[in-house]
Amino acid sequence: MTIETVGIMTPGDMGHAIGQRLGEAGIRVVTNLEGRSDRSRALAKKAGIEDLGSDAALLTECDAIFSIMPPDQAADFISRMANAAGTLGTKPKALIADLNAVAPSTARQLQATAEAAGFGFLDGGIIGGPPYPGRPSPRIYLSGPGAEALTAINPTLDIRLLGDEIGAASALKMCFATMTKGVQALAIQSFVTAELEGVGPALKAEMSGALGPLMQSMAGSLPGMPPKAYRWVGEMEEIAKTYGDAGLTPKTFEGAAEIYRFIESTPLGKEVVENRTMGTDLDDLVTRLADALRERRA
Repeated sequence: MTIETVGIMTPGDMGHAIGQRLGEAGIRVVTNLEGRSDRSRALAKKAGIEDLGSDAALLTECDAIFSIMPPDQAADFISRMANAAGTLGTKPKALIADLNAVAPSTARQLQATAEAAGFGFLDGGIIGGPPYPGRPSPRIYLSGPGAEALTAINPTLDIRLLGDEIGAASALKMCFATMTKGVQALAIQSFVTAELEGVGPALKAEMSGALGPLMQSMAGSLPGMPPKAYRWVGEMEEIAKTYGDAGLTPKTFEGAAEIYRFIESTPLGKEVVENRTMGTDLDDLVTRLADALRERRA
């Protein structure tokens, strides 16, 4: 299978960067901007992504469509595409790869919707940051029948296969995100509570000595988190679902979702990635979140 046209839904932080990387490799990259924000339109224009204007056009013109959006929007998108497929007179051409952070059971539900509508579906997960110029591709894991077709995009993107089982790529993403975004949620609780109790500097000093690599990692990663918190709420809920399905408690990550929901509600959470003025280092981030909690409790 030759990959000539790829749809990106949606061209946000990750999506537009992947689209730009594909375009630079000579692949036609398209989207549907109907109802999208001015920011999404600007990012699509920046990346050279063409607006087809409809879901039906995506299904008929794309070889593959990458679904890259907040996880709580993944099911609605597949339902939208199923409705669009019903308006076509022929079998949809596109193979949809759901690259969102969803539970394996969610991925299987999406597959059932897609297959009933007559288009192919792959389970996927993205690990790593957006491939901005000068940065490597994130690892894009795929599973499901026919996934090998998308390896034609390598080495433009780092696509890795995990077999034919729908849910495998999502399982890897959920378990990995536990150790990254899940740990960040715990760190926020720790640092902010220490700040409120007046022992913030002592905690950071103790961590720098006993847990130096972890402290360094959190100092580097936490300041970039607030504008993404709105997306991470749904991801934590999908991780909770993953563990509940496995017979483990979902409560840990239901709590983590609440942490990110709180951050989303603050001025820090209202900023966008490309225009940050607050919380750009760990100390300022913790102080601002602690102040937000004080105001909430007042």
